[in-house]
Amino acid sequence: MWHAVVRLRRRRLAGFPVPDVALAALLCIVAVASVLTGNPDEGPVALTLPVAVATTAALLWRRREPLVCVAIIVMAGFVQTVASQPPGSLWSLAVYAIAMYSLAAYRSEGVAAVAGAVFVAALLVQERIDNGVDYVFILLLFGGLWLLGRLSRYWRTRVSTAEQRQHEAARLAVAEERVRIARELHDIVAHSLSVIAVQSDAAEAALVSAPDRAAAPVQAIRSTARGALGEIRRMLDVLRTDDDELPGVDSPGIGAIEGLVEATRASGCSVELDVRLTDALVPPEVDLAGYRIIQECLTNVRKHAHGADAVVTITQERSRLVLRVTNTAGENGSAVGGKQTAGGGYGVRGMRERVESLGGTLHAGPTADGGFEADAVLPLPAGRRSRRPS
Repeated sequence: MWHAVVRLRRRRLAGFPVPDVALAALLCIVAVASVLTGNPDEGPVALTLPVAVATTAALLWRRREPLVCVAIIVMAGFVQTVASQPPGSLWSLAVYAIAMYSLAAYRSEGVAAVAGAVFVAALLVQERIDNGVDYVFILLLFGGLWLLGRLSRYWRTRVSTAEQRQHEAARLAVAEERVRIARELHDIVAHSLSVIAVQSDAAEAALVSAPDRAAAPVQAIRSTARGALGEIRRMLDVLRTDDDELPGVDSPGIGAIEGLVEATRASGCSVELDVRLTDALVPPEVDLAGYRIIQECLTNVRKHAHGADAVVTITQERSRLVLRVTNTAGENGSAVGGKQTAGGGYGVRGMRERVESLGGTLHAGPTADGGFEADAVLPLPAGRRSRRPS
């Protein structure tokens, strides 16, 4: 029902809003009937009929050009006042009231104030010409209508601003969610594909020289692919839900890092793991971020520094979780800190976005011996329900 009303308000007829056309037509019918029946008798029909039509037709411009509307009404009223007597019927009072309200509601405050004062002055002059006594009534009525129009404009401005802010907030939320999904997909797919690529090379080499040794790389490929599919399914399940649970509740955490280390070792890299956790609980989002950061670092080691020695250190302190991954240069002298990774690559960028979203810091760059080092510090909020790294 409300949407139908909104659509009707937006429709136009001959360039004018349909509601304004309907309002002007209705008052015009009432005015013409009043003039033709002589109730009240305000002068000859040849005078009052054109004035009635012009006065009511002026309401067509009440929103598009309120000044034009008021100008037509004032001129028509003066013509009738000078030639006979001022318009004094109820329909004319209704037209004047609507015009004053529209002037205040659809023009800026300064213009509305000046034009409103001129409008009221014209009505007072007409009242004086007719030797009337309703000066206070005119001031109170039309002054109140002017204030009501300004209040309406203020309310519409606030509603419009609130809707715009809500729309912008929704767009920002969608953008942030897209970035989060892209980050998750990158972490899952890049890690899994790098493992599959390395193990595929190992299986291919084994098939040539020692076919019986190809089973282990193939099994690693199968388990990695299944694990990646499982993580993607879990992420899709989270996207399909409507609850407000924290991200990462059903996602891997620090406790699953041992599997990442084993996969990296299987690819030909030496990895030393040092985990120092306390009994304090780790928030789910921090737990997931820690896993993804280590995952990205080890993925980069396999991709850019094959055969390198890496050290993974995870230290849980009272108010922060410190993650550090260092590695030497690869067998061919390559390092993780290449142009793509250390600069604008999706990996380090994703890690930085993930860390900064939690209020932490990330420092990543090459070391003096040609290796690479990544240090991430994630704050641990106190007094919050969390889960232990399993």
